[in-house]
Amino acid sequence: MAGSETAGLQVPVAFKDADDGTIPVRPPTEYAAAVASLPLNPASKLKLRCYQGVWVLEDWVPGIMAMQRSFSTRPGDVVLASFPKCGTTWLKALIFATMARTAYPPTSPAHPLRRLNPHDCVILLDRLFAVGREAVLDRLPSPRLMCTHMPLSVLPASISRGSDCKIVYICRDQKDMVVSMWHFANRARPDISLQEVFETVCDGTCFAGPVWDHILGYWRLSNAEPNRVLFLTYEQMRQDPVDKVRKLAQFLGRPFSDCNVLDASITPTCRGTT
Repeated sequence: MAGSETAGLQVPVAFKDADDGTIPVRPPTEYAAAVASLPLNPASKLKLRCYQGVWVLEDWVPGIMAMQRSFSTRPGDVVLASFPKCGTTWLKALIFATMARTAYPPTSPAHPLRRLNPHDCVILLDRLFAVGREAVLDRLPSPRLMCTHMPLSVLPASISRGSDCKIVYICRDQKDMVVSMWHFANRARPDISLQEVFETVCDGTCFAGPVWDHILGYWRLSNAEPNRVLFLTYEQMRQDPVDKVRKLAQFLGRPFSDCNVLDASITPTCRGTT
């Protein structure tokens, strides 16, 4: 199933499989005064605070602060970064399946992606730190797969400037992203209109915005450090998934021996994941 290049490499463990539930939810409280002093977007129905130039959910700001202060990468870490609603779930599945294929046959009912949501396999750091359960990360064996919706500017230096981890970034046509974001937000807040979402994205006051700064930060770093940052687009992934997954696997140090092996290894576990 995998080429000789991947023999002997460690495979990732799904986050949920490493989490036995014994670590309690303990949101960081020491940042309450600092969060209360941050600018609040009065026009937003999502209660967003502006932290270091980025609009973040108020409940998540303490987690971002805690992550900046205490998170450290390990050699072999992989961080998937994206603006919300840009193909994150799909890419989580592809990365996990690509890196874990030597341990989990794609047709096996026990494959983590057949019994778990991709979000349970690759954890969102932003929320994990917001609820104070980041200690679970210490239980994950290397290589750890993690995710963030934050721009480079607010990530811990060990991610944005370190050499231990690799970053895979995915962006999407903004028109499609806006529609997807509206559908997502509308499930929780039916009173949020498409026009509101469109305007907040355009003026840079949406969650994780401004979007252009978000994209450009990772784009520039991918050009400066192509061996550490891989920049993908949702549209290119849809147009030629085999070629892009081959490129992804090569970047992650898990190359496929040929296209037939690639298709047989990844397609069964990722088909229909969006």
